[in-house]
Amino acid sequence: MVLPVDIRRLTSDPRLTIAVIVIGNLIPVFGVLFLGWDAAQVLILYWAETVIVGLLTLPRIVAAQRLPVGVSGGRLANALFVAVFFVLHYGVFCVGHLTFALPLAEDFIAAEGGGGVWDRTFGDPAFLWAVLATAVLHVVGQTRDWWMQGRWRQASPTLEMFKPYGRIFVLHLTVLIGAWLMLVFKAPAWVVLILCLGKAMLELAGAVLTGRIDPRRL
Repeated sequence: MVLPVDIRRLTSDPRLTIAVIVIGNLIPVFGVLFLGWDAAQVLILYWAETVIVGLLTLPRIVAAQRLPVGVSGGRLANALFVAVFFVLHYGVFCVGHLTFALPLAEDFIAAEGGGGVWDRTFGDPAFLWAVLATAVLHVVGQTRDWWMQGRWRQASPTLEMFKPYGRIFVLHLTVLIGAWLMLVFKAPAWVVLILCLGKAMLELAGAVLTGRIDPRRL
């Protein structure tokens, strides 16, 4: 049986990784340009992305085959222990992220004359579609970059547990600080597009540094 898709090319072409990152970062840009979004929706969408990244990390932790040096016991038992610890720790991280993002979102909405954060975000079908699209793109990226390349064979549960923190911390802390500066200096709503562009550039740079994108293969 001949597969219609070249699996080797699908898992090695860095342009596909770039496409997934760029399309994902165009979602909030589309919302700002065509759906009347401001920084409030962008901040909550990025928080939802944080949750999505955490949920997708769990199966990687459980599937990772390599035990850390010095760890005894069964692989699955160790992976499940790490997964439970990750849920608790990352859950606190997400709550902390929301603690900063939610007041900023409320202030942006108040500055525009009212409405609630829920009504402007999860109460809006267009926003839910944006969250779904973000989740699908992350699933596609992880399937291609991790599952299809068999990375679970050399991955350890502990290393997989720590992977989301650096990326999420740098990207979203930058966005939170940028949004806060927008609010303080009463910057116009279109400036949020600069935040979206900055996040996209940081994400692409991170993909290069972590080896997901090899510039030599472009």
